[in-house]
Amino acid sequence: MDMREKSLELTAPQLSGPADRLYRLIAKSPECTAETAAQQLNMSMSELERAIQDLRRLGLLSADQSGTGTLVPFPVEFARIKVLNPLQQDLNRIQSLVDRLRCDLNELDVHTPHPGHSHYSLKIVHELDDVRRLIAGLAAECREEALTSQPGGARKEEVLAEAMDRTTKMLSHGVKMRTLYQHTARFSPVTVSYVSQVTPLGAQIRTLADGFPRCIVFDRETAVLPLLEDSKGAAVVRDPHVILFIVEAFERAWNASSEFSPENHVANRRTVTSEVQRTIISLLVQGESDKRIAHVVGISLRNCQRHISNIMKSIGARNRLHAGYLLSKEPFSLDPLRNT
Repeated sequence: MDMREKSLELTAPQLSGPADRLYRLIAKSPECTAETAAQQLNMSMSELERAIQDLRRLGLLSADQSGTGTLVPFPVEFARIKVLNPLQQDLNRIQSLVDRLRCDLNELDVHTPHPGHSHYSLKIVHELDDVRRLIAGLAAECREEALTSQPGGARKEEVLAEAMDRTTKMLSHGVKMRTLYQHTARFSPVTVSYVSQVTPLGAQIRTLADGFPRCIVFDRETAVLPLLEDSKGAAVVRDPHVILFIVEAFERAWNASSEFSPENHVANRRTVTSEVQRTIISLLVQGESDKRIAHVVGISLRNCQRHISNIMKSIGARNRLHAGYLLSKEPFSLDPLRNT
């Protein structure tokens, strides 16, 4: 960013107390002169003159065209047009400069090595736009490998559209890309369409019943992780020990996952559905809540509750506690769930 850009000084005329009183008076008294106003407001002529100047700077008072000395007020809307609109434009320009500088500094900080200072290995980026810009920059610089995990089931169309350009560019540069989704993403036409476009370019995509935590790892050097509490920000990690841990955990999940191929995704629906149901049963036995089970499996709460209801009916459970007891006592056949 070029810091030589002209600085903006936000200086605006103020509506002083005397100016406020004067405007209220002349708005009610169309033929009011300066002398009359000074008398009625108990002001000296010098104080009145300052109030007149304040109103003129705000665009609230016209110049006397009749020669009678009458003070003619302009509507308040004139002040909004004359003063507030330009100020708002200046504020917008300053906000734009601040946003650009923040992004530049965040990106510079992330890409600047800090040898010997482990506490510099973790950087927090709070704004979603900054995170997107950072990921785009890291993707553009990626040389060999990108590992990504996107739990939560079906991906949003706008998210996949944003990722498409970044993904195709990396693949065209010879970057190896592996992505983990959850099994439930296979039932999303938008996600299937995305997979069918990127796999011929070299991307490898697999799915798990219970999702691996969200992350992106570039060249096994930089990881982008989500913040707590569903924040829009991200944590950027460069510590090699943490990166190694993330990569090894990713590899274990990858080895336990199933290939997501658009050509055979229909044939695999039954197998995938069975794995999802087994995961639900396992979590049900552990006493997890419906909300937690839905989050782990990557489906909506309503869909999760439908699965649980079908499981309970199939085994004749009276309630969740009874279901947990029955499921823990003997293996449960998934065949009755084939229509879920």
